[in-house]
Amino acid sequence: MDQLEDFHKLVHLDLKGAPPRMSYYEQIFPVISSFGATGLLVEYEDMFPYHDKLAHLKAPHAYTQEDILKLHELAAKSNLTVIPLMQTFGHFEFVLKHDENRAVREVEGYPNTLCPTHPDSFPLVTELLTQIMNLHFTDKYLHIGADEVWHIGKCPRCQVEMESKGMSTEDLFQMWVFKVARWFKKEYPHVTIIMWDDMIRNIPAEKIKSSGLCDIVEPMVWQYQAKTFDLPPDLFEKYSAVFPSIWVASAFKGATGSTQFLPPIQHHINNNLMWLTVLSEKKHTKKFKGICLTGWQRYDHYAVLCELLPVALPSLCLCLRVVSQAAFTEADHDLVSQKLGFRHRINVLPFPRPQVIEQQMSFPGHKVYVGVQMWSNFVCRYQAISNSEGMLGWFSDYLRSRNFTNPLQVENILTQIVEVLDNILELKTHLVPWMQEVFFEDTVEEWIGSFVDPLIDKLNDVVKECKKQILIGGRVRDYKKAQMR
Repeated sequence: MDQLEDFHKLVHLDLKGAPPRMSYYEQIFPVISSFGATGLLVEYEDMFPYHDKLAHLKAPHAYTQEDILKLHELAAKSNLTVIPLMQTFGHFEFVLKHDENRAVREVEGYPNTLCPTHPDSFPLVTELLTQIMNLHFTDKYLHIGADEVWHIGKCPRCQVEMESKGMSTEDLFQMWVFKVARWFKKEYPHVTIIMWDDMIRNIPAEKIKSSGLCDIVEPMVWQYQAKTFDLPPDLFEKYSAVFPSIWVASAFKGATGSTQFLPPIQHHINNNLMWLTVLSEKKHTKKFKGICLTGWQRYDHYAVLCELLPVALPSLCLCLRVVSQAAFTEADHDLVSQKLGFRHRINVLPFPRPQVIEQQMSFPGHKVYVGVQMWSNFVCRYQAISNSEGMLGWFSDYLRSRNFTNPLQVENILTQIVEVLDNILELKTHLVPWMQEVFFEDTVEEWIGSFVDPLIDKLNDVVKECKKQILIGGRVRDYKKAQMR
């Protein structure tokens, strides 16, 4: 792209999972700025210090007002623009999960989508935005989300509204977003509104124009694939004809699996390179305002944690290098690796595992990076044992249920399982304090409780069963017991 030096390069901080301590921001903001980042897209969810009628939305470990001011201060030191993201329609789980807000669900049983016709919805959203802007009063942009509104037009109230006015679900979507955006622009005329684009991708240009959205929002087109993009062929021509500016969004983590531990870095590099190719092919590049490198921490508010930020920092820095240089060469790979303290090139292909792990890096949070790499190796080792001929051929559920196992094979299985168990127990003693340097206690508890402790329990169960079978000593199968079952 010809205008790359004027192109915003935002880093997405998804705080609905594993929110870092302020001390970690202090360490990483200068790093990402040095690789070309120009701003932060901060998606707070329940980490914002809501108060008064919204106090129930605040997580126990939420940032304080002083923290938000500190975040701005740290960002300014690294020349990073701050853009808050507040969902206002879909992905509204952090609000709708509470009984106090259950009435404004679009579908009573699902906490995903806000009802746009409920009389309490608009005051709720405007209060959310007001509280956000009270601590972001100097910021020039706001992102209102509005992606993946899956259940729009489902409630009886919305259906009556659509039928009485001859509206489609597309019309209802645009009506609500326009209502929110128009209010916001009246209150904060100096702030530019950004929204995710997926809900309007297939709406004709004429309909977008007639809705009024084209005058008050800027779309952000997201796409995370590495080779081809699943976008309408005329999308950018349509948006260029309708909107004054367009943003795009790639990913540096959190886009390849809801339970992913390690980011497949080459995939994300290719995704960012693909975006550069797409942008360079378009005629209206003057309309493109910037790219946001998303780093999803959960797929939604209820999902488990995926790749942790310190684990993905090398991926982020490599991807920032890509979008800053509009290329990715061996020299780029070497430069990023050296600046982050790697002795060798950053491994951009973390699978298959196990793999040799470098441990002498110097970037912020590198100990968490090393710990999770080690954890992934041990998980791979456990999976290999579980799928081995020994386990499947001599230690199946059927054979164990009849206490008919070969002690020679079981002893071999026990030796392997105990080795993995000991390795994981040892790693846990280090990983917990390493994670505590970056994250709050609840994040450490969740990550260990979601992934490490369940595997420890499984391994202990296998150890107990192995010891039981060894004591039985390979005796004759109890056929009568088997027939009774």
